Amino acid sequence: MTSNSEKKEKSLAEFVVIVALVGVLMAVFINFFIKNESQFTQAGFASIAQGFNAKVNTVHAQWMMDKQPNIVYLASLNKNQKQAVSVNKAGWIDVQQAQLSCEAIWQLVMEMPISALQFPVSAIEVRTTSSKHKSEPNSIENSQCRYVLLDGSYFQYNRAKGKVSKVIKAN
Repeated sequence: MTSNSEKKEKSLAEFVVIVALVGVLMAVFINFFIKNESQFTQAGFASIAQGFNAKVNTVHAQWMMDKQPNIVYLASLNKNQKQAVSVNKAGWIDVQQAQLSCEAIWQLVMEMPISALQFPVSAIEVRTTSSKHKSEPNSIENSQCRYVLLDGSYFQYNRAKGKVSKVIKAN
């Protein structure tokens, strides 16, 4: 028959082994997470870009069905009220404000502030000049919204054509 002290030593040894195994597993997981964190961020950002594209196309389809109004009303599963989304003359999501227009478009499409994401995203308005539109440099024909991660990866939304690009990775 084993004594009480031998049982305590045996259970203490088992406890130490279990704690060591849990510690090793945690270290392996943390190492894996740190090595692959940028890939997780890229996958999440690509998913956001796809959701952005889906919402833009949904609003445009509703705009066509509703006989081309200036504001499209979308029903939501989780809300009783319909979401009012402003569109331009071509039926693509757009806002009239001059300041922070790309951030306002993000808010309309994603229904959350850009600052609420778990990884920082910047909204930048990119304007191009072409000989066709030199008389109207502030026209939406020349304007795109670029949503950029810290590593330089981004996707763009063309306000005039409603085109959302795939995520373009930085070099």
